[in-house]
Amino acid sequence: MGRKIGVWIGLLGTMLVLGLFSAALVQPGSETTGKPLLATKMNVAGLRSDFLSWAAGHEATGGDRNVLFGLGWSKGMSRELTDASGLVRLDLVDSAAQVEIDGLKPGEWDVWMVENRPGGSALPEPDDRMHRLGRVAAGKGTVRLAARLEHGFFSRFHVDTVVVTRAGQRPENAGVLFGSPDLFQRLYTKGRSEPVLRAGHTPALASLFGPAVAMATPFDSLDPLVAQGEALFFNERFNGNGRTCGSCHPAENNFTIDPEFIATLPANDPLFVAEFDPNLAQNFENPQLMRALGLVLENVDGFENLQTKFVLRGVPHTLALRNSRLREAGSPPPVERLGWGGDGSVGSGTLRDFAVGAIIQHFPRTLNRVAGVDFRAPTDQELDAMAAFQLALGRQADLDLNSMVFRSPVVNRGKQIFNQGDTVNGTVAAGKCAACHANGGSNSNVTGENVNRNVGIELLPDHPADLIAPGARPKDGGFLKLPATPNGFGNGRFNTPVLVEAADSGPFFHNNAIDTIEGAVEFYNSNAFKVAFGNSLAAIDSGGIGIHLESTQVEAVAALLRVLNALENIRSSAELDEAVFDVKNPDPKVERLLNIASHDTKDAIRVLQDRSLHPEAVAKLKAAYAKEIEARDEASRPRRNDLIIEILALKQGARSDMLVSP
Repeated sequence: MGRKIGVWIGLLGTMLVLGLFSAALVQPGSETTGKPLLATKMNVAGLRSDFLSWAAGHEATGGDRNVLFGLGWSKGMSRELTDASGLVRLDLVDSAAQVEIDGLKPGEWDVWMVENRPGGSALPEPDDRMHRLGRVAAGKGTVRLAARLEHGFFSRFHVDTVVVTRAGQRPENAGVLFGSPDLFQRLYTKGRSEPVLRAGHTPALASLFGPAVAMATPFDSLDPLVAQGEALFFNERFNGNGRTCGSCHPAENNFTIDPEFIATLPANDPLFVAEFDPNLAQNFENPQLMRALGLVLENVDGFENLQTKFVLRGVPHTLALRNSRLREAGSPPPVERLGWGGDGSVGSGTLRDFAVGAIIQHFPRTLNRVAGVDFRAPTDQELDAMAAFQLALGRQADLDLNSMVFRSPVVNRGKQIFNQGDTVNGTVAAGKCAACHANGGSNSNVTGENVNRNVGIELLPDHPADLIAPGARPKDGGFLKLPATPNGFGNGRFNTPVLVEAADSGPFFHNNAIDTIEGAVEFYNSNAFKVAFGNSLAAIDSGGIGIHLESTQVEAVAALLRVLNALENIRSSAELDEAVFDVKNPDPKVERLLNIASHDTKDAIRVLQDRSLHPEAVAKLKAAYAKEIEARDEASRPRRNDLIIEILALKQGARSDMLVSP
């Protein structure tokens, strides 16, 4: 925008929880007369705020004396299958290291630290610097290694990765467990202004993000790390088969794919590479089920048997990841809950590492999946950038659903059922959605953490994939890697997804079994759910009380989710609309941002209109959508600014048609 919209940062206090906006205009005579005054969510500034909070907590728990990260199995990298996991603790000040590992197979194992060469990839390579910490003998229980290094060691050796190998073997060709610091730890380390570490040293935190990020969206960020991440996410093919991260996570389709979207793509789109590249014609995708149901093939449990060891899953969107990654305390690693199984990331299990597994899985030229031949492995800087971009996407805080009052009695009833349940035959049983989806998010309302659950979706009969292609869909065991469920690998549990963004990002559940949000709510009346829930820790956690919703109550809860989705569409699209206000012509980001905004606006229209919810709001949103298309093609900056002001006013009006307060 022409002037820094950070001038208005003080207005965010009252709007931050919801991330919704006020479309009041600046009064005539103000130095910013004519500019829209919108309290948007400050995506990139939210990321910076998170980092500063993390850094303060890190220093309070020891800072450079207490650098922690996880160890785990990595598909395509680990040389044998294992559910072993571990924790690395580095004392960078006193030059010491401690490693604890559970689940290693009996035998002797070496623990290595790797510093990647400048310009090299994030994977261990022969010309990287390597230091062997020591050797452990595994039997039963936890194995531990403590090492004291020479003074000042970590001022001369930067740990990018820790690798566990069989004794006598090397990290670049025999790694079994891998781990690396997460994004914030790496940024903290980068922020040091002095080469020698000392106790109490505080990195130059403010230098990590530029001062001009206050109201930037992830799509036009002034922060170089987030901007680099966006470019990589949508444009970088990593010398592979032509796919990018955006192939399966397009911004114009809520960062996911579905059959309707897939049908709009040209036949030569890289998403369909299995249909025209003979090297990937077998055991890479199931084109029939991809096109019919939006399912992609994942070798989540390893690549050693491609013909039978795979699952077919929907593509989870990447919105609001900032609010959905926290794993349940005391639960097994990985350290963050990502992907449908909650263990979608390789190695230490962070969002930063997620891209490594995605490139190995989805980008290769052949099924050999050899780094440097079938794809280019990403650098550490690229992993940092893509993680930063994804963390800046979508809502930067969960809602406060308790405080929200809706204009529709049906939606208010849906909120009551969602939050508090209802009484059926004297027992509170009609709905406790908030137990797993507090405030419409993915975290428990008891612990505030993301909890894996077995809700029984794999037990449903007549999955569409089984009807379309009988025998093509194997059992999906969800979390963990070893055989633990009948005919599957894992413990039967799956990651709890966020719900605010659900209504326009179906199909639903990890296997795209259900097509509508009403069907997804109705599932919790199913026998499949009752069987699985009755045998799960979820049932124990809730005192064994099940869920029962009458048809009208299903509609009420679904109406709530549709309205929440539409409100989020309004917030996110308005943020993008505002980002092009006063942008000088010509600038390609105008078309880009308004295209994404118009798709969000169209989604809001659809999720409301499909159930005849709030027709007055729908009419305003249709008018806003038409003006967004007009603004996208408008060559005159003053006229485009006028259109943006009109668009924002219409969206504020649509919001007011749905929500009384706050």
